[in-house]
Amino acid sequence: MRSTYRSTPAALRDALRHVIERGGASSLRALHAGAPSPVALAGSDGTAQAARIRRQLERLDALPRDLLVVAYAPRDIVCVCGSPCCAGRYANPEWKDALNAVLVHVEPLLSGHMANYRLRSTLAANALTRTKETAVAIAARCGVNRMTVAEHARIIEAALMGSPRQAGPFDQALSRVDELLRGAGIVASKEEEAEAA
Repeated sequence: MRSTYRSTPAALRDALRHVIERGGASSLRALHAGAPSPVALAGSDGTAQAARIRRQLERLDALPRDLLVVAYAPRDIVCVCGSPCCAGRYANPEWKDALNAVLVHVEPLLSGHMANYRLRSTLAANALTRTKETAVAIAARCGVNRMTVAEHARIIEAALMGSPRQAGPFDQALSRVDELLRGAGIVASKEEEAEAA
């Protein structure tokens, strides 16, 4: 178990990945109990640390929590069942539910625009995970014009990420959970970081 993390994103990634790698997100635990990654939290100490981090995450309101889950939880769960009908991975239900909640939040902002779930979910996920993808590639995959992609991206990114002058909901959520994790001693304080450097 790590005594403290150097950054809030690292703590969130470990905690949100821990349940998935331990098989806790599915009743088919035996099928999904693949080998954990080398940087993962391990054992009962790891489970306790993940629970401490998740406890602080649960103190946030629903939308900020969902924004952080989309940004830091794994999108897919690796399936090791070996069945011929299995694709080898499936959507992480926690991530998918959080993305749907984020889309409900931005839906009123796009009320006069074409309704395209695939486009909106791609743009929201890309904005929160800071994934760079061209408008042309997204347009081809979603079956829309690249100008539609650009217009939707502008609205969604402004609604979730804010602007250079004003922090958006994502930055506010990250700042709040950072405060909570540092206050709980899970993430090293600014003074401890300075001493370590």
